Amino acid sequence: MPPTSPAPEPSPPRNAPPLGFLVCEWFHDQALAAQLSRRHWRRLPARAAIGVESALAICAAHQTTATFFVLGAIAAEQPGLVRRIVDAGHEVASAGWLPVDLAQCATAARDAELVAWERARRALEAVTGRAVGGFAVPWATVDAAWLRQALLAAGYAYDGDTQGLQLVPTWHLDKEQPRLVGLPARTLRDHYAPLAHAACSLSQRLALAPHRSIAAALGIPVLPAPLRAPLPPASVPRPAAAVSADLPRLAVIVPLMNEEAGLPSLAVELDAVVQQLAAIAAWEFVFVDDGSTDRTWELLQSLFAGRANVKLVQHAQNRGVSAAIRTGMLATDAPILASIDGDLSYDPLELERMLPLLAGADVVTASPYHRDGGVKNVPPWRLSLSRTLSWFYQRLLRSEVRTWTSCFRIYRRAAVVDLPQDQPGFLGTAELLVRVLRRGGVVREHPCVLEARLFGLSKMKILRTIRGHLRLLWQVACGRVR
Repeated sequence: MPPTSPAPEPSPPRNAPPLGFLVCEWFHDQALAAQLSRRHWRRLPARAAIGVESALAICAAHQTTATFFVLGAIAAEQPGLVRRIVDAGHEVASAGWLPVDLAQCATAARDAELVAWERARRALEAVTGRAVGGFAVPWATVDAAWLRQALLAAGYAYDGDTQGLQLVPTWHLDKEQPRLVGLPARTLRDHYAPLAHAACSLSQRLALAPHRSIAAALGIPVLPAPLRAPLPPASVPRPAAAVSADLPRLAVIVPLMNEEAGLPSLAVELDAVVQQLAAIAAWEFVFVDDGSTDRTWELLQSLFAGRANVKLVQHAQNRGVSAAIRTGMLATDAPILASIDGDLSYDPLELERMLPLLAGADVVTASPYHRDGGVKNVPPWRLSLSRTLSWFYQRLLRSEVRTWTSCFRIYRRAAVVDLPQDQPGFLGTAELLVRVLRRGGVVREHPCVLEARLFGLSKMKILRTIRGHLRLLWQVACGRVR
């Protein structure tokens, strides 16, 4: 009896839909938008090229072409990446300049958003030399109807979201992207879940039939980039100025303990601070490694040693954040001092708004509990505990100050540098405010948003800190802290 012939494999679909990729950064995921502030975008590592290269390799393996919807910001920062896409035979279309929550885009801001889209189209055309025929809205919602209509009226040939394609974010193909902490577990799960199977699913899908770009599916020819009327110039960062003797001298103290994971982001962030402070203060930075046991000191030297106006100080053993801040104060003779959190739980660019408040005050402290402040991703139990402790400090000292343990502050050196410090760790930040107020000093609050750290682990020992605050409150009530 002859052997049974194997069953024929199913025929691939004859008219596979077009293939589209969204070229954006991993932190542009809409699932993160509600919890991850846009301020973090400037400091998180850019990895768009990794996902794009993976997409190009998969397409090449299956002899298929696609449409890559690219953000204008990525085209401006990585033009070679966009040229790689075109050289591989793919279409480049627009995804705007950066993703925007259109539900929060007020009517008055729509013109600016349209200008940003036009700037993105021109950035892509400048890199590719080709006309950009299509677009897709990265964070598509029902609120995008006005934008889609305006873009079609501006001369785009098609809206990618109406072409029946399943748009694949290229960051889905980057399995090694950084792992964030401090965001809700469900948010992190939704973000990281696609990484496990995205590349395999895409390969299986393309194995059924070769796909093609939207332009090829619609029969849109490749045309050279047209000449367009000039746009208003985009705002540019202020250049860093040389330190001027006419500006107030400000030393920014950064206490650090086992912050290896977050130091690269901190370096990026402080570059932005330097740009901002150049016009308002003669700045310097004092980094204090508080007895780290990881590579914090090594990375500090690699990132900052040799920079002008930067000092590096090291504790042989961990002595706590308040001791690290005090060491930083003693390492400089600047008349104005600031301390910021090494985990960037507050936005350091707020220093520009805090500095003028020091006129007539001894300390200006960031305050998430101010009526105009806020918190993000802080566990409710921890928030309740902090508010309760702050309430006790307010009552005992008959003060309007709402936040007592923030490390993000600006100080008048003469008012704080000689104050005694008896309390260790985070307690010392509350002790300092108590002593300033008990000596007739003035403390002002600046509303800020406190966010959970994104990298590394918190150094606060919760039970120990609670006991310490209760002990300090008892000492304050007995008049022992002056």
